[in-house]
Amino acid sequence: YKHDVDKVLTQVQFVDADDRPLGVINWFAIHPTSMNNTNHLVSSDNVGYASILFEKIINNDSLPGKGSFVAAFASSNLGDVSPNTRGPKCEFSGNNCSEHYTCPGRKEMCFASGPGKDMFESTSIIANKIFKESWRLWQYGNAKEVIGPIRVAHRYVNMAKQTAEYYNATTRRTEIVHGCEPAMGYSFAAGTIDGPGSFSFEQGTTTANPMWNAVRNLLATPTTEDVRCHGAKPILLATGRMHLPYEWQPKIVATQVALIGNVVIAGVPGEFTTMSGRRLREAIKTVMNDASDDETSVIVAGLCNTYSDYVTTPEEYQIQRYEGASTIYGPHTLTLYLKQYQELVTAAILKKDVDPGPTPPDLRKKNLLTFVTPVLYDTPKWGRNFGDCIKQPQKLATPGDIVSAVFISGHPRNNLMTENSYLTIERLADDEVWVPVANDASWETKFEWQRMSMVLGSSQVIITWQIPENIKPGEYRIRHNGYYRYILGGIFPYYGVSNHFQILPGGSSCCRRRPYYV
Repeated sequence: YKHDVDKVLTQVQFVDADDRPLGVINWFAIHPTSMNNTNHLVSSDNVGYASILFEKIINNDSLPGKGSFVAAFASSNLGDVSPNTRGPKCEFSGNNCSEHYTCPGRKEMCFASGPGKDMFESTSIIANKIFKESWRLWQYGNAKEVIGPIRVAHRYVNMAKQTAEYYNATTRRTEIVHGCEPAMGYSFAAGTIDGPGSFSFEQGTTTANPMWNAVRNLLATPTTEDVRCHGAKPILLATGRMHLPYEWQPKIVATQVALIGNVVIAGVPGEFTTMSGRRLREAIKTVMNDASDDETSVIVAGLCNTYSDYVTTPEEYQIQRYEGASTIYGPHTLTLYLKQYQELVTAAILKKDVDPGPTPPDLRKKNLLTFVTPVLYDTPKWGRNFGDCIKQPQKLATPGDIVSAVFISGHPRNNLMTENSYLTIERLADDEVWVPVANDASWETKFEWQRMSMVLGSSQVIITWQIPENIKPGEYRIRHNGYYRYILGGIFPYYGVSNHFQILPGGSSCCRRRPYYV
């Protein structure tokens, strides 16, 4: 177990009896939203790319996901932490956003960006920062061996029925508070600076609008008790009253702690803000310190078991920004969780059985709905076959260049390529065998599927590869793997390869081009 001097990143590393590295898991409070909601590619975000960078070193440059060592970069109390460090600016003008994170232009959104020139570079910069700190801890951190028993406590909780004591600093009195039926506020619809919402909603909205209330009531009308319970939050969606086709948000959530020696991992069912996470750690430490003289380390593991949106402090809730509007069990959601986790830790320490709590709905027994249309059939372009390369890469390239190829394809949803890849970049080895050096999970590759004709079911894929600086010179090619659905039934595999191209040592190409992104 290791942590940095400010305890910003907490890391647990696993080695076997012979000191061989098996894996690492760390918790860092940052949203994986460097790739904003304008990105249409399935992609690693900052923590996903950090994981790839770590594994690549330990697994001796194996393809992503293929080595024995696993690096997991997990979520912590990231609720109000954005990776877009330049802050919010108006989308087109570049001017500062208003205090409610809106822009004067009618269709101009308020976006946060940075630190790079675009989302791809920003993702890489943030990922490398997280990875470098994790790697520093792996190599040089003040490691402590975790010794002691493993204990786990888990309980389902109906949040609307929970009560807890809360000291009100304004009245200087201790009150009994309770949870509310789930509901989302107006500011939820405003979105965040990492992904703005639509219409005229603004963050910080604490008053209702009759028109939107009328629209809301078509779906479900909150009760008078709901409105009173949620207090500063004007209810936009009374999700606790919405049950078709299933309940829109959970009333029963899973709370869980794991004690490993003197390390406590609190598995929380939502996105705790920075201050909410700090208060949870302190609440758990209070219980642990009463039971042991050893120094306790508390890890907030976010988004575990159940997802119940955000968890703000009672003070943050009153402001009703996006996170407060998305704190679905009311202003004292955090207060209830603090009580729950203190009880779970106490039970784990004393080895007491925990009441399992109410059973949540089992949605596996229902037919789940999907709005994704099925793939009916695929056909290639006239005179072509699946896998044909209709645009070849350049013949010469050097590190830093972009090479691309276009292939006739089937629909990618015919086979999701689990444990496989839609593409490989291959190098011709000395024994005349093509060796994969990158696949569709590699950061330097991109795979874009394009529907060419809805009626004919024809499509193509564009594969691009930004050649890494440390690439070995030699002969390369691009390979596409896919499946097509035959119009008369059945799904069949195909593949295609591009012409060979040479990668020369850095600086030798006459055709260096500025990188671009699909």
